[in-house]
Amino acid sequence: MNLDVQSLRTFSRLAHSGAEEAAGSLTTLTGYDARVAVTKVEMATRDDVEREFRERDLVTVHIGFSGAIEGHTVLAFDRERAVSLVDALVPGASEDPHSELATSGLKELGNIMLGGFIDGWADFLGAGIDITTPTYVELDAGQSLRDFVDDPEADADGQLGGEVPEDAMLGTEIDSDHVLAFRNHLETVDEEAGFYIYMLPTQGSVETIIEAAGDTDDAIPVETFTSFSQMISEGAGQASEDLTAMTGIDTNVDVSRLSFVPVEGVPMELTDEARRGVVLEFSGTPSGYIAILFDPDSAESVANALMPGMDADQAMRQSALQEIGNIVTSGFLDGWANALETTIDISPPTYVDDIASAIVDPLVTELARTQDYAFLIDSAIVTPDETFTCDIYALPDERELRAAFDQLAPEAN
Repeated sequence: MNLDVQSLRTFSRLAHSGAEEAAGSLTTLTGYDARVAVTKVEMATRDDVEREFRERDLVTVHIGFSGAIEGHTVLAFDRERAVSLVDALVPGASEDPHSELATSGLKELGNIMLGGFIDGWADFLGAGIDITTPTYVELDAGQSLRDFVDDPEADADGQLGGEVPEDAMLGTEIDSDHVLAFRNHLETVDEEAGFYIYMLPTQGSVETIIEAAGDTDDAIPVETFTSFSQMISEGAGQASEDLTAMTGIDTNVDVSRLSFVPVEGVPMELTDEARRGVVLEFSGTPSGYIAILFDPDSAESVANALMPGMDADQAMRQSALQEIGNIVTSGFLDGWANALETTIDISPPTYVDDIASAIVDPLVTELARTQDYAFLIDSAIVTPDETFTCDIYALPDERELRAAFDQLAPEAN
């Protein structure tokens, strides 16, 4: 299977359009004024996809689809948001969120929202797509999506019933580790609503959409995306090792993934909470920008670890963070340079102290001069005892990244 940037753009537009239909249905049904915050086409590991569900307190509605394309859609709500929405749809349902009345209300909401979401794909393909009866699922922290695949007849307490293909449930299988998934984040105007639409098509369905939308002259073997995703993971692993060596604190990579996002949506993917760290520019193949960000407590922890016993002033702490950012960036990018057999130069680190979305916004503005979509690389390094968390966001130039993809293509090796 080959992918190309035009196909990714088409995926993004269709998923966004479908999510807008779903948001409109939500507004009509509940009175909450909803909108689509951001749509992502995401290359991630199966563990990352599952972690998205497992680490949040989510209730979900699942609907399968078949016909022109096949797969699975998931409408996922934070539990508190689900309670308020179902109460708006079925007054009194929130008094017993686990009641049949409440779960039926959420299933009906999911049926209408996800049905509208799928209709846009059917219109694009000019062919019919049928949807299944919605099922309601709650995942506890210790459960896995695969639990329901392994036991598709699991019942009661709103757990998934009915057979769901594994590749549809967990995303298009690229290899034994990586999947391709479409993720939409929706929010209400008055406050952020933690609800999401995931579209998990089968591999054959992705190929159908590519055939309808793609430019075969610009196609890239999907294995190339997988290779680049693996390169990102290895770079994050090296950065983690370097952080451990510098601070003496054990770290590990929590998540590392590659997403395709409209440029204007990149800041929306980041938190509006305070972050401290550094921003650097890198040049070569590829070129772009990278931000190494810590929350304030994490920034203090790593600065203290780098300067143990010192009564450091603010300037010294900034300098320590700049040094850490420089080393982490080098570790993160050196693996890229080795894999691509090229040289990647990095600029001196610039200290930043602001909310994360505001830190990244000027980087996005620069990229927006020449491109409408961005490849967002999102990695997080954590310590087992939560001493600190280091978030790494890289935004390579799309044209330069295409050159890197060409070098990673199987026929180039």
